[in-house]
Formats: sequence, structure tokens, C-alpha cells
Amino acid sequence: MPPDSSSPEIADTALRQLIANHVASRTWQKDASLWPSESPGAEPAAEIMGWLELPELLGAEIPGLTDFAAGLKARGVTDLVVMGMGGSSMTPEVLRVVFGRQPGGARLHVLDTVNPGTIGPVTAALPLAKTVFAVCSKSGTTVEPLSLEKHFRSALAEAGVQEPSLNFVAITDSGTPLEKRAGAGEHVRWLETPADVGGRFSALTAFGMFPATALGLDLRRIQASSAAMAQMCREDVADNPGLRLGAVLGAQANAGRDKVTLITSPGIERFGLWVEQLLAESTGKHGKGLIPIAGEPHYAPAAYGNDRNFVYLRLSPADNAASDAHAAAIEASGHPVTTLTLDDLYGLGGEFFRWEFATSVAGHMIGIFPFDQPDVNAAKDAARAILDSGDVPSGNSAADLKTAVQLLIADPAPGDYVAIGAFMPESAEAEAAFGRLRSHITQQTGMATTFGFGPRYLHSIGQLYKGGPASIRFLGIVSHGSGDIKVPGETYTLGALTPAQAYGDFEVMRDKGRRIQTAVLGKNSVAEIEDALRH
Repeated sequence: MPPDSSSPEIADTALRQLIANHVASRTWQKDASLWPSESPGAEPAAEIMGWLELPELLGAEIPGLTDFAAGLKARGVTDLVVMGMGGSSMTPEVLRVVFGRQPGGARLHVLDTVNPGTIGPVTAALPLAKTVFAVCSKSGTTVEPLSLEKHFRSALAEAGVQEPSLNFVAITDSGTPLEKRAGAGEHVRWLETPADVGGRFSALTAFGMFPATALGLDLRRIQASSAAMAQMCREDVADNPGLRLGAVLGAQANAGRDKVTLITSPGIERFGLWVEQLLAESTGKHGKGLIPIAGEPHYAPAAYGNDRNFVYLRLSPADNAASDAHAAAIEASGHPVTTLTLDDLYGLGGEFFRWEFATSVAGHMIGIFPFDQPDVNAAKDAARAILDSGDVPSGNSAADLKTAVQLLIADPAPGDYVAIGAFMPESAEAEAAFGRLRSHITQQTGMATTFGFGPRYLHSIGQLYKGGPASIRFLGIVSHGSGDIKVPGETYTLGALTPAQAYGDFEVMRDKGRRIQTAVLGKNSVAEIEDALRH
């Protein structure tokens, strides 16, 4: 069935309605009547929308953050390791890849995994005595960064570091167990994060901005970009950029185009990870949701179904010949394409705010409360139960990868999509292999695909998988060939924590009636993926 050529006008109609209903100004007023009630136990809108003020408040935080980073440099610190999950790690990961290390800045490493196959090599390569470890957790209780903290404290002791507290920074809300430990002298510094800002809306807090300044970025330019965007998003007018994007996302989703497919200029592809978490965790609940498609290979327009809504994030100075041609071909075929233009990389500061504002607007339009995540804890609880039982599944009963894929993609229905979660070491080779698997699935079936390494995806798009539309078909992959690392003071190891998280999540998805297939890979996992595609 060809795309509905009238679909671009849907957003214009929705925008006029949003303006008439004063949705922009009411958002700034934190008017809870814009959305359904929050889930039981979640904070109400008025107590979780502090992200609106962050562009203005950041200016006052910059001197302290930059002075602290300068002090670390004066101490001879060369490397910063961010240990966090979801909202506490996604912004540093984007900035690390998009900007890279700046002159005079530290090398930035982002660990949002506990896979021994990743943690072991990173530990061996770090100059431990010259490395600062940022323990990032809004709640102060997140198992992954706390497990990594114990591992690296042990590594520092083995390396002969005399005062390991000087090598650890705590980034967390006030009153958390992590903040109390920092106050007791276990960390050289505590950086406070605002209690009224949820993790996925926290790019402009210390979670994102301390790693940014340590990397050598100019926080004043990030702040200026975000403040300018926030100002443009205040009025109930047609050229409000956040309101307009929200109208596009919400109206197209309500018309059946719920697959928000990102096209990006070369060099800023990683921003898709941040958008993925924001949209999925904010809107994927109660059987509804925007389904972000990031990092997808380019296909011919005919390969895309009528469930697609394209957003092109275009960096003006980049070599955009291929991405421009791709976006133009898609638009010419009748699919809706919205282009957002950045004059330079620092425009990402404004994009953080634009997408946050648009997400809250889209939540209003599709009828969900965008500031809670009711299904995230289910997988955490299941993983903990597996660890406590001491009986971590091996996955020996799972199908081989080729069979799992064949079973999963049989008889595709309109609107279905395939989600892939892989609990294995992250590498460029693995990501490329999964890109080819995604291409195979879409070319064979027309279904959109998502992909994420575990446990990263548990804290981002995982909310959508469990709470969002039932159109998901999930492929869970576990690699058991990554070795093991002890966690000092705990009964579990990193080698046990990783599969416990995987099988805990798979169990929750089965309990929720999701269509799921699993496969187990060995040490040569990339070769096994390639082999499955050759047959």
C-alpha cells in the first residue's frame, strides 16, 4: 500500500490545535491536566519538570564544573570513566563520539555495561592512577555502576594507589546512599543532580555537563544554544520549534506512523541513542508509544512501510550528499520527512531541549504521562531474583540464531517491528554485523528494526519493549564467551550479572505476552551472526 500523500498536512492541523489549546504555555506552567495521571508511585508533573529551567540554571553551574575539571587536570588526571546507565550515561556517550577529545581535555570512557568482555580490556588499558571514575546514579542504588565502582576500587588497590577516594566522583541526587557515602569521604567530590529532573531529561545537568567539560567542551556554547531553544519554545505560535516537532511526532503516531525514523548527517549518528531513550522511555507505556528507529541502514524508499515518520537531523557543515539524497528520495515517495538543521555541533545543546519539549507535547497528543517509567523496574527485579537464586540460566534450550530469526519474522503484520537486544561485548564489528542482520530483516519483511546492546537498552528503549505497543517482535541474544570478573563484597560476578539481566528481561517480556525468540552465541559471536546470514 503506498504512503498516504496527505500525511504531512496532519501535523499542520495538529499544530494549529496545540496553539489554540495553549499547550506550549501550559507546559511551562507545568499544567498536569495536559496529560493523564502518573503511574502509581511516580512523581506528579509539577515535581518532575525541572528540566524546563535547566538551560537558565546551567549558567550558574558552569564555573564550578569547569573549575573542578581544571583541578583534576592540574592533578595529572588524563582519563575520565563515566559509569552509569540510561539517562546518566547517554549524554556523555553522545558527546564522546560526536565531539571527540578536545585539546587539553581528558580521554572520556563511558561504561554502561557490566559485560566482562568489555570491562576487562578497559581496566587493563587505563592508567589507573591518572583516572577519575564518575559513579553516576540518580537514585544512588543502580546495580551496574555500583558493581563497577567496587571492581575499580579493587583494581586501584592492586595498582598501589594510596588514596583511592581521590579517584572517585559521585554524581547523584541529594539524600541518596551514594551521596551519603561521598559525604563520608569515599569520593573526592559529590556533584548534585536536581531531584525534579528525570534521568532521560538530565542532559544539561552534571550527568552530561561534567563529562562535557572534562572532555574539553565549551559549556558556555552548550548553554547558549539550549537557552536560545528554550526561549523559542515558550510561546503558543507556529514557529515554536519544540511545539512543531511535537505536533509532527504526535499527529503522525496517531495516524499510524509511530516508527520515528532518524536520518542524521555523518558524524552525529550517535545522537540517535539519546533520542531513542528519550522517546521510548517517555512514551512507551500502557500499550502506546513512539517507536524510535535509530542507527538503521539506508534502504530504498519502497522498503519502508506506512508506519514510518522520518526526522532528518542535518548538520550544515557536514558532507550531506548521501543523507540529503536519501531524505529527498523518501520524501518524494510520499513519506513525511521533517528536517531539523544544526549550524554547528554545539547546536546539540538546543536539540537536547527541543526534543525534550517535543516529547512532552507528543505525550499529550497520544494520551500518556511522559515523565514516568512504570515497567523499568520489572526487569531489574527479575534479574535480582535470578542472582539471589544462584541459578543463572545457560540458555542451552534456545534456538540457533538462524532458526530464531526465521521463527520471529514469519508472517509479518502491518505495523510490526523487530527489536534486537544483544548481551555481549560492544564493538564496531558486532554493531556492523547487527546492521546487516537488521537490513536482512527489513529487506525480507518490510518491518522496521531496533537494536541495542544489553544491559544498556534495559535503561532506555526497554521500557517501550515491555510497556509499549504489542507490535514488537523481540530477538534476545546472549553471548556466554566473555570470561568473568569478581565483584568485591558481592556474591555475584559480572559474568553472572550479565546473563541474569538478560534472562530476567526475557522472562518479563514473556510474562507480558511479547513475541520473543532467543539465541545463544559463543566466543566468535560476530562470525556466528555472519554465518546465520549466509544460509
